[in-house]
This record gives sequence, C-alpha cells and structure tokens, in this order.
Amino acid sequence: MTKIRYSKERLKSNLRMAIFFVTIGIVLVLLSFIIIEWKEVSLSSIGIGQIGAGILMFMIYYFENRKQYLTLKNGELTKNTLFPKRIKLAEIKSVKEFAGDLKLITQKTELVIDTQIIEPNSLTELKTELKNYI
Repeated sequence: MTKIRYSKERLKSNLRMAIFFVTIGIVLVLLSFIIIEWKEVSLSSIGIGQIGAGILMFMIYYFENRKQYLTLKNGELTKNTLFPKRIKLAEIKSVKEFAGDLKLITQKTELVIDTQIIEPNSLTELKTELKNYI
C-alpha cells in the first residue's frame, strides 16, 4: 500500500486555522462574561460558533493527516474524501494534465487529482506508478 501524502503546508495550514478559530472562540466567550452590555449580538454565541469551527478544522486536520490524499493498493487508486472515490488503475484509458490537475479517465468515470496539494516526493511516486499502467 502506497500513500500519496498531502503537502506539509496544507496540513500545517489546517492546524493553524483550527488553533486560530478555537483561540478566538475562547476569547469571545470570555469577553462575553466580562462585557455584559452587549444586547444586539451575544459574544458567547459567536465564540461558541468559532470554537465549533475550530473543532471542525481539527477534525479535518486529523482526517487528512491520518488518511492522506490518495492511497494506491492492489491496483486501485482511492481518493480519500468523506465519501472515498476509487478507480482501478488497469481501467485507465488516458491521463490528462491541465492547470495543475491530473485527470484519470476510464470508460465509465473520471477522477481529478489536485497536484498542488500533494507532497512533491509523493507526486513523483504517483506519476511513476501511473506510467506503469498506461
């Protein structure tokens, strides 16, 4: 099994966003206890929303760090999303490169791979593996 990894920049960015949202959320919730005069919009409501967004970003970071972007296993390429997309490498008819994306085309389906978010070493490995099947 080969994993095509996300770039370290993408993973770090997701982690930074999660920390930022949770921190802002905590600050807003604490401010809502200090500043009681707010009548229009509750700072604690906004803070709880920010904390929720931060938790969601932590979940995305964890999922992407654990699963990674693509998995090559037993002649099948899996794009690891919430609903994974699979394509059998033996069924690929052509591979097209356009605007930083790889489009894998079979008789029935197409799978688009965003090469901008792949770690450079993994991208080389992916292209080498695809050449074996085409």
